[in-house]
Amino acid sequence: MDFLERIEKNWESLNKDDKEARANGQLVGRYIKEPCADSYAVYRIVKENKKTVKIQAVSGIGDDWQIPYWGSQAVISKAYAQDSIAYRDNIEALFSK
Repeated sequence: MDFLERIEKNWESLNKDDKEARANGQLVGRYIKEPCADSYAVYRIVKENKKTVKIQAVSGIGDDWQIPYWGSQAVISKAYAQDSIAYRDNIEALFSK
């Protein structure tokens, strides 16, 4: 398997997990995209608390950017994560029409 095929499979796996979590109404398994450099940093939600979520940087999907103040993992506001996911879901819905 070459480099680009590996990236594509990793994105497919990430999107599959995201769709399953969405269908189950869960935040764990969803991902957020944060603008970084000339692209995005992608973080998967790995733990949900009452007001926060723990996120972990996703690697093997291309540039693998990380937000300097988040690093490879961080705890962020649950509301911020939910807003980011809602924005991504709404954009996807808009362009799927």
